Amino acid sequence: MDMNSRGTGMNKQICDMDEHGDYKDDALSIAAEAIEKHLTEREQSKHIKQFFDNKHGPTWHVIVGSDFKAHVTHEAKTFFFFYVGKTAICLYKAG
Repeated sequence: MDMNSRGTGMNKQICDMDEHGDYKDDALSIAAEAIEKHLTEREQSKHIKQFFDNKHGPTWHVIVGSDFKAHVTHEAKTFFFFYVGKTAICLYKAG
């Protein structure tokens, strides 16, 4: 699924997701915001994690980068793997 980010001009591409409700909308919008506000992937992942922990309860995990592989165990309906522009993001809840 290819989506154009509202107002950011960055394309969003969902690669794998087991949830399609409010989490999805939050993930796509907060990721675009993090990429616009922060230069480093570490700061971007921290921004996304803090948002999800505060809004949806702990414990969320975030991986941000241009090239990585991941195999994770996660709670049902809380796994997201998507791109914002050329930046890949893996977001999931475990614990």
